[in-house]
Amino acid sequence: MEEYLQQNQRPETIPWKVSDIVKAALVAIGITVAIGIAMGIVMLLLIGTTALQDIASQNLNSTETLQAIVDNLEANGRLNIMLITLFIFMVLGEGAIPLGTWLFRIRKYRCKWDALGFRRFDIKKGLLLALIVTALGVGISIGYEELLEQLKWGTSSDSFYTTVTPNNFGIALFAITAAVAAPLAEETFFRGFLLQGLGKRLKFGWAAIISAAIFAIGHFSPSGLVPIFILGLMLAWLFNKTKSIWPCIIVHFAYNSIALIFMIIS
Repeated sequence: MEEYLQQNQRPETIPWKVSDIVKAALVAIGITVAIGIAMGIVMLLLIGTTALQDIASQNLNSTETLQAIVDNLEANGRLNIMLITLFIFMVLGEGAIPLGTWLFRIRKYRCKWDALGFRRFDIKKGLLLALIVTALGVGISIGYEELLEQLKWGTSSDSFYTTVTPNNFGIALFAITAAVAAPLAEETFFRGFLLQGLGKRLKFGWAAIISAAIFAIGHFSPSGLVPIFILGLMLAWLFNKTKSIWPCIIVHFAYNSIALIFMIIS
């Protein structure tokens, strides 16, 4: 087994360059921006300009504005349409992440998927390390949330997700995105593509730090920046230890699922 893993980790199995990573990231960013614009147009059509102008005139904060939009859609019987639309755009957004990976790795270099880390691994060792990383990640996240509460800095991301999942249907759609699409798409890019690509040019420590930083920034959550960065570091360590992306996907799935449960409870 060890010999097999070492063979799959040889430098020649990672032909992509930093320029390929940049191009892949630009593809993901471009598609995400396009999706954001499309989502704005759909929201405008669902709510109407008059209602949006009325909401804008109330000088509400971002969370209150989202809640007012949700209330308006619910009152007009269009809430579930909005939730389905949001779900579709979220899945497309997650799909944009590995799309760049496919273009500038699979298609360009004709590599197999195992070069991205989709390899066999020691089940017992991998699951044990995944459990440890998940427990540490969740513990750090809870501790950081408590610190923010004590400092009265608030946790705006929780307010956002609570607002856009107003009913069981919304929660179910969000759960599919967060627990299935996100782990597969994000681990493929951040650990399989980005971390390994940087590892060709840099020492593992620097590759882990840079990939974890981009991973944290890419979540667009100021209140979650620190715990997500630390999680990114631990996932890089896990990938390096197991030489497989599957334990990282398991951790990402478990972490997001636990976060979703806490969100529902709160």
